[in-house]
Amino acid sequence: VLPLPRRRSYSPKAAMFFLLVAAVCLNCAASFDPGVAYVHTVAGGGNPHEGDSSECKDEPRSRDGVGLEARFNYPWGIAYDGVAESLYVADCGCDTLSRHANERIRAINLQTKEVTTLAGSLKGYSDGMKETARFSNPAGLAVHHKKRKIYLTDTGNHCIRSVDIETGGVSTLVGTREDGFVDGIGTEARFNTPQGICIDEQRNLLYVSDTDNHVIRRVHIETSLIYFIACRILLVFAEEVETIAGTFRKRGSGDGSGAQARFYHPTALTYNAHDDLLYVSDHYNHLIRKIESPDRLPVVSTLAGSVQGHKDGMKRNAQFDYPEGIVYDSVHQLIYVTEFENDCIRVVTKEGDVSTLAGGKRGSANGEGSEASFFHPTGMAYDPVRKVLFVTDQYNHKVRSITVVEPSAQSNNWSSFSPMALIGLASLLALVALWRFVLKPFSRKWRRRRQKWLD
Repeated sequence: VLPLPRRRSYSPKAAMFFLLVAAVCLNCAASFDPGVAYVHTVAGGGNPHEGDSSECKDEPRSRDGVGLEARFNYPWGIAYDGVAESLYVADCGCDTLSRHANERIRAINLQTKEVTTLAGSLKGYSDGMKETARFSNPAGLAVHHKKRKIYLTDTGNHCIRSVDIETGGVSTLVGTREDGFVDGIGTEARFNTPQGICIDEQRNLLYVSDTDNHVIRRVHIETSLIYFIACRILLVFAEEVETIAGTFRKRGSGDGSGAQARFYHPTALTYNAHDDLLYVSDHYNHLIRKIESPDRLPVVSTLAGSVQGHKDGMKRNAQFDYPEGIVYDSVHQLIYVTEFENDCIRVVTKEGDVSTLAGGKRGSANGEGSEASFFHPTGMAYDPVRKVLFVTDQYNHKVRSITVVEPSAQSNNWSSFSPMALIGLASLLALVALWRFVLKPFSRKWRRRRQKWLD
């Protein structure tokens, strides 16, 4: 008779050590600590919006001044200038032909909090110097620090404009007042209410969300040679516009390469230069999308979000309600999102873990985290030196700042375990108890019976 294999001995200490390590790992994987957010008002004031959310109160709201003395009228896009330590705000105004429609690009000196008008005055379309220029619903802004220019989406005029930061001179880069969909050079190109814009300064590229065409476009600022992996070298010209993702007027939420992907009213977008990634607020899909290699062979995937709502969680378990502004924090490798309908600021890791950073109720209160409130936050910018977020609180007619203290990608606090970690620990304890009190005694009885049968 062959001898039975020796029974292994299990150490209670080893089992407890395994349980502790597993619980800590589960806690680290499941809990994301975005840090503590403190919300303040940088500039603007006056009465907030009243009435239906689609209405626009037609009254004078344009005033230069310092801090809370200044006035904005439904500010939209915002961009940070690290050279001048300033913010630039697309002060959009009422969507009507009104003498109170701001249609201006405003500047905020972050040292003095002084608000001035850089360019624009009334609604319309014209290039020119400072107040002689005309815009129609300026939206997204992007700063080219080396060229000292602001590139912006002139949504109502269906084109991309540029503003010289030093002189206030405004010119049209690509597109015309005629809406449509055409790839081409300069004024040959056509857009349809473009909203979002971001910049790759190293390659002199602009990325634009062509919102009502449901596509993402790329604009070459300068003539250059583009080398592709497929052994091709292409010459692209300055002011050349190309479509890199999505298909004209075909809306949806499908992932895929280039034209196979689908969007539904994409708004803002932001560029991660280190990983060569674009992140897009897919507004009507309530999703955050990711575009890999946007300068070569773009591939679109969904980073986070599912159905309309408000829920923190991983990837498809999270929910958004009309995500709007978006900005990438290269220091902590996080994506921040303004949520238009939920009146809050969300933070998304590169793995798709979503948390609420600040806000969550309608109002204009400053404070910490959920104590703060917003009224349709829209645009977003980031100061990587001071590690401060800036938000256009559109229906409060204000610019707000959010200082985040010690954000971390993982929580190593031994005293605070996440619910998922506790569930995991309880499951492991249940398995150990099942083995110890049920399976192990049964196994012993079976071994004894088998031994008797063999004997």
